[in-house]
Amino acid sequence: MKIGIIVFSKTNNTFSVAERLRGALAEKGLDVEIERIIPENDDPGVKPPIVFTNKPDVAPYDMVIFASPVWAFSLAGVMKEYLEQVSSLQGKKVFSFVTKQLASKFTGGIKANRQIKSAVAAKNGIVEKSFIVSWKNKNREAEISSLIAEILKAV
Repeated sequence: MKIGIIVFSKTNNTFSVAERLRGALAEKGLDVEIERIIPENDDPGVKPPIVFTNKPDVAPYDMVIFASPVWAFSLAGVMKEYLEQVSSLQGKKVFSFVTKQLASKFTGGIKANRQIKSAVAAKNGIVEKSFIVSWKNKNREAEISSLIAEILKAV
């Protein structure tokens, strides 16, 4: 199984979780790569159309994990635009996680994961499970460990 972790991360918080996940999957002997979504302009207020200097192709992967920050109580605009442009996800295992600053689940994490699920559905895929990591949550390490454990169980 070839796994792609497709991540957009401006501050590297989201990327740090993706790296920990990649390490855990690789320890299990799985073929896993992290690919970064890189926009020409990563300003939180950037409006579509967004030009990408790196736009990962999901085609080579059997399993795809999308990772993005929450911006302004919603999915980061860069990830929204990327998901609109991504190729078909039909037949792929798909997971997602979002990272955010505030601890409450009602500060955009649930909405952002719903937006990912909707975008994935538009590409004929289904998100099997999604996760939220809150940087200011005292249980952040447990959130990250749970995310990793749940995805490891699925492969």
